[in-house]
Amino acid sequence: MASNVRRELKLDNFLPSIMSNLAATISRKLSSIYVQEYGLSTSQWRILANLAQYQTLTASEIVSYTEMEKTRVSRAVSGLTQRGLLNQTRAAGDSRLKDLSLTVSGKELYQSIVPKVLIWERELLNGLSSGEYRDLMYLLEKLKLQLGRTGSGTNSQ
Repeated sequence: MASNVRRELKLDNFLPSIMSNLAATISRKLSSIYVQEYGLSTSQWRILANLAQYQTLTASEIVSYTEMEKTRVSRAVSGLTQRGLLNQTRAAGDSRLKDLSLTVSGKELYQSIVPKVLIWERELLNGLSSGEYRDLMYLLEKLKLQLGRTGSGTNSQ
């Protein structure tokens, strides 16, 4: 692709636009499960899922893992705590930080959502062969690694 330098921007074949629109559509359609059935916001769902995977995280770590804004994480954490789905305890190394973890109710809620989102994902991916899925995941990982190498993304030529 590097030798094929384009001089004109067309959003329908501009990768950032395609990926952003696809991610937004996937997120919106998937959210019907946890919003309508469980009353969770997308931010709350993402926090639940990360805490289920990592057990204990600080709000700053959640911001880092999810790329969500601090204020969005703070509001979602507050809502999850009020619903009794999240524990907050002072972090051992820094009393200004709080370790966040799921309560028993939070774990149970997460476990009830997981089968539904996995079925949804399977239905989405039904149009791909196993090889296409493997290639897609490989290419997404390759792009992720490339983003880590590019820095600011500004190249003067």
